[in-house]
Formats: sequence, structure tokens, C-alpha cells
Amino acid sequence: MFQQLFNVVAHGKLTVLLFHKVPRQRHPLASTELDLAGFERVLQTTMRLFNILPLEDALTALRAGNLPPRAACITFDDGYPDWLKGVVPVLQKHNAHATFFITSGQFSGLPMWNERILHAVAAAPGALPELQLGIPGVPPLGFASDTERHNTIRQLDRALKYQAPQDKERLLLGLERHTGHNAARVPVMCGADLRALHAKGFGIGGHAVTHPILSRCTPEQAYQEIAGAREALEALVRGKVLAFAYPNGIPHQDFGPEHIDMVKRAGYTSAVTTHRGAATAETSRFQIPRFTPWGPSAAKIDLQFARNFLQKPTLLAEAEAPGKRVLMVAFHFPPQAGSSGILRTLNFVKYLPQFGWQPSVLTAKPKAYVEQRNDLVASIPQQTRMTRAMALDAARHLSIFGKYPRIFALPDRWSSWWLPAVVGGMREIRRERPGLIWSTYPISTAHLIGATLARLSGLPWVADFRDPMVSADYPADRWQRGLWRWLEARVLRQAVACVFTTERAAKEYAQRYPACAHKCKVIENGYDEEAFTHATPNRRGAPETTRLMLHSGLIYPQDRDPSTFFAAVRALLDEGRLDQGALCIRFRAPQHGEEVMACARAQGVDACVEIAPPLPYQEAIAEMLAADLLLVFQGSHFNAQIPAKIYEYLRAHRPLLAVLDPAGDTASKLKQFSGTYIADIANPHFICREMERYLGRSPSEPCDQERLARLAEVGRYSRISQSSLLADCLSGVDHKPQFGAFK
Repeated sequence: MFQQLFNVVAHGKLTVLLFHKVPRQRHPLASTELDLAGFERVLQTTMRLFNILPLEDALTALRAGNLPPRAACITFDDGYPDWLKGVVPVLQKHNAHATFFITSGQFSGLPMWNERILHAVAAAPGALPELQLGIPGVPPLGFASDTERHNTIRQLDRALKYQAPQDKERLLLGLERHTGHNAARVPVMCGADLRALHAKGFGIGGHAVTHPILSRCTPEQAYQEIAGAREALEALVRGKVLAFAYPNGIPHQDFGPEHIDMVKRAGYTSAVTTHRGAATAETSRFQIPRFTPWGPSAAKIDLQFARNFLQKPTLLAEAEAPGKRVLMVAFHFPPQAGSSGILRTLNFVKYLPQFGWQPSVLTAKPKAYVEQRNDLVASIPQQTRMTRAMALDAARHLSIFGKYPRIFALPDRWSSWWLPAVVGGMREIRRERPGLIWSTYPISTAHLIGATLARLSGLPWVADFRDPMVSADYPADRWQRGLWRWLEARVLRQAVACVFTTERAAKEYAQRYPACAHKCKVIENGYDEEAFTHATPNRRGAPETTRLMLHSGLIYPQDRDPSTFFAAVRALLDEGRLDQGALCIRFRAPQHGEEVMACARAQGVDACVEIAPPLPYQEAIAEMLAADLLLVFQGSHFNAQIPAKIYEYLRAHRPLLAVLDPAGDTASKLKQFSGTYIADIANPHFICREMERYLGRSPSEPCDQERLARLAEVGRYSRISQSSLLADCLSGVDHKPQFGAFK
């Protein structure tokens, strides 16, 4: 019964545990410390109730909306040399991850201020006279008995904690002079200890340089404490330090909104407090609550966890990012995987703020996605608000024995998204007061949501079609095609601007709806320069002696049919122009791998064809950079479209074979660039000819001068450039309410 109730209250919440010094045996004057045996009991109880995750992974999943059930993280603060021989073996024994937040100043040889107090008082001779600190409200401090020493430590902790850094140091030195204790004798964590923690796979976070109360520091001191810790720790571990723990960590009292801004400015991507409670998707990544279960029994720890779920953490108001607001409606958004549309919206969200627009995103809950991956979630800017509305996939959630009523899939399989998204979208509009709404295809329900929100709120609406919605034989279902024609016409009439990725598509719609021709604009797909800047070429197991031909992304067997390409490969193998033993034709995440292999077997080339699983985006880019030949297939049905991967292929600056209809827009685009080989998808002979051109090219091709020229030309299609065009489009529309302002 308790477990079931626990599952309910824990749903969608992240529990972060906080520990400090965990000695094998308590210090006689620190009787409240949790010793190692007590920590192991708490850990065992925790693992009975929770799934322990690395902090960064948990925060990413929380933002993605796919946090595992009963998720928890373990953290430690300050930095102690006995961690390596105490808590670390216990964590490893139970296969539990933890993040250690370190005060970097101790690497100079001085322990933290509270350790200095403990050891100075413990070292004081029994006959030592009382200490007068001269702080109002602090009585004379004695050392004659253990009771007096306990009281002295308690009084000093309370008195020194909120002193300004320079005053705290002066008082500590006075205490140490009085007791005759040298703080340099206290064991501290060293750089080798820190590197050992990092090498064992544990997380490392910053916890300031000297652990001051940030609210007692000047702005300059506070920023140096925050940023200086990150710089020092990264230099020691030779890796990224992305999380920060506010010293003492109580909102309002120990830190304020200005310190949150400093943490962001210093380059951290998350921060934790000491306020109790559990984090939800609405919790700021820079104010993650933590608490310490104190037991002592397992039953009491259970109740402490349950009570922590009911605690509402205090959250400070963070400074809003400047800029005009736009609500972006997009089904394809991280953590969804397997669609190029994800990158289009994601990069608009990343780069629009550079041009004066601050997006918030209305998307679907991850349950709606057939495939999920969290690698792109970290690319969503922290200041971007997200509303995830419930959506069911008719094919997976509403079917019985694989069948479902047609009405459940009109206008598409995710039509159930409409009502929750409209409710959530109106709530977001009232809260954020955006200047306009933007929605993106190919999930047509997104445009239906955009149209409804625009009608209810009176806000102008920009519809991102990307590609044509309807053709003479698409969609195949005539009921769906009829509904899409109605929706298409509504979008053209109601939207203030309609965006397409190719000139041909924009002209087609201008001719189809001449009264709306002035609304049709072109913003192409593109590539993210940042992804290429941080990528190192990786052939993923293909030897350098093997010719690696790579197709990255979806294959539609009917309209992107590789059969004629395989026939050309077979001919070249028979002629001896290609060596089957030194050839790898890799299809990365084609989704229709069985059909691709069937085509390869039919042409007798299956021995050199490889179907590879999906990769995280950054790794997929690295693979493109290492390929000997990049492949793209495009049938005549897609003549008005240009695959998004084309721009990444061009930026990769590798030889590119395009097997397509030469009359299509993709061919027209590729003809502008050197190093591309364009072949008619309907004619294996032409494909052979282009492959022979590729095989006979000069080894030095392309030269550096040509490479620089091509990079300059491709630069027009960077996501930043395309975001600039979208910002101009958004700024150019009439922002006056069309149907009366929302209440």
C-alpha cells in the first residue's frame, strides 16, 4: 500500500539528497554527523524506494518530460579527503552514482571554515581562558569540558556563518591564535583526490572558492567565488564542471536572484539549493531543491521521503530574458527522435533570441513519440519555457489488434493533442503575453492548434509549412486528403505569413491561392555551425582502407528507392571499379532497414551494405565528416522539397552523390556547389557514370581555396542565418490583435 501511494506522490518528481562529511567514525565533538554505517543504511533505504541517476542525466530527463519513475540523485557538499576511502567504496558497492560539490579554495592547503573551528576547539588546552570574540550576542566561549566545547563550536558556527568573508577570516585567525592550533595541520582534499573521484565516473560540481554566504559578499566577491571555483575545478579534472551548489543554499537568506544570474553568467547549466522539496518540470534548473534524510530507522526515512514530496520548495523569481515573445507550436521537438523537423524548430529556439525574439514552446508529452532520445534536450536554452500537452498516438494508444477508427487519425494520428494543447497554450498566452503565434508542419494538428489559439487570443499567427501539405495523391486516404485541403485553405486565409523551405513550394502555393500570394515566404532548412565546430571525424568502425559510403537518416523505399543505386554498384563491382572487400555502404537509422536490405539482396550487393542504428546528433555529424562519399536519394514526388540533411552534407564538405530527379529543387540546389555528383534516380547507367566521375577524381580534390569558397557559400544556410530571416518575418507582421484581445 505504501509503495503504491509512494509511486503516486513521486510521479514526475526528482528527489535530490544532500550529504556532507561522512567519517568512518564520528568526531567526539561532532556527534550529529552521519557516520559511514549510518550513510550506508540511508543509501540502502533510498535504493529500495528510488532509481538513482546521475544529476545531469536526471535534470535532462526532467526537462524532456521523460523522467524515470521514482528518480533520485545523491550529492555531497564541501570536499573531504576521507570520501575516497569511505563513501566512494560504499557507493561503488551499491552501484550508485553521486555528484560531489567542491570548495576549490581548500586546494591551497586550508580547510573550510567550519573544519577550522572544529579542529581549533578540539586542540585547545583544557586550562585555556575563555575567548571573547567581541560579536554582539555571543557570550564568552569556554574550553574546560566537552560540554563547553560543544557549546563553543555551536556558537562559533552560528556567529561566523553570516560574517563577510574578510571578517570571518579575521575571527578564525583570532580563534586559532587563542587555541594555538595551526589550520594547515588539518587534512584537506587535494587535487589528486579530486581527479580520482572524477576518474571513477562521479560528477564534480562547484561549491564556491571559500564557501561564503553569497548574500554577505560584494557583487565582485560573489562572482569570483562562483566563477573562480569552476575555473579551478575544470583545470584540475580537465573536464567540464556544469553544476553549482549555493553555499548554505537557503533562498532569500543565503543567495538571491542576482546570484542566480552570476551562476548562469559563469557558465554553469544547473544549480542546487538546500531548501527541501522535490523538483518538477516547472522547477528552474538553477534552483533544484535538496534534503537530507536523517532516519534513524528505515520506516522513519520512508516517511521523511514522503513528506519531502509534499514540501513546496521556495523559488526565487529569475530575471526574464529580454526580447519580444513568440509562442512556437511544434510536435517535433526534443526528446523526439527520427525527424529532421526537430532541428529546424530547435535551432530557431536557440538563435531567435540573438535577433530580439524570445520563444516559448508548446509541444507534446514524450508519450506521443514513437522514438525518444535526450541528446538534444541540453541544446534547449535554459530560459526557454516549455509546455508539454498530452497527446496520444492513435496507432499505438487507441488501437485494438492494430486497428482503430479512422476518425481518431483525422487530421493525423495525434489529433488528441489538439484540445490539451489549446488549453495549455491559452494558459501560456495569458502568462507570457506573446506578440504572436508560430506553428510548424508536418504534423497537421500543429497548424490546427495554431489556428485555434490565434482565433481565441486574437494574436497574429505565422504558419511554417516547410513542405507542401497536399498533392494530387497525397495523403493517400481521400478523407484525410479532403480534410487537409480544408485545413490548408484555412491556414492560408487566417495566417499572416506562410513559410516554405523552397522557392518552388512557395510559388506553388502562391499560384494555388493567388489572394494569399503575398503571404508566401521562403526560409530554407540549414545546418548548425556549432555542431560542426565541436565534431571530430569518426568512421565508427570502418577502416581507413575501406571506402565508406554513408546515407544518414530516413529512407522511404517507394520515393527514396536505392534500387538503381545498388544496380550501379553491382555493375561497378563486376567491372572491377569497386572492391567489394573494401567497400562499406552504410545506412544510418534508415527506419526501413529491412526494405533497404531486400533491395540490396535483389542486386547482389548485400555483403557490403550495413544497416546501422541511430546515433546522437553530434555523433552523426562526426560520422558525416569522416565518410568518403555521402549519399542522398530523392524521388520525383519530392521535387518541391530539399532534405534537411543536404545542408549538413554540404557543410561537411565531403564528396556527395545525389541520386534523384534532376528536375527537382534538390538537384538545382546541389548544382551550385563543387564536389557534388548528381545522377538520375531512374537510370542506373547515369548513376554509374557519376560514380565513375567520383572514383576518378584527383586525390588532392578539393583544394584549400575551393574548400574555403564552398564554406563561404554554404554559410548562407547556417541556422543563425535562417533564424535571422525568421526574425525579420516575425517582426514584419502586423502585431495588432485580429479578433479582440484575450482576457
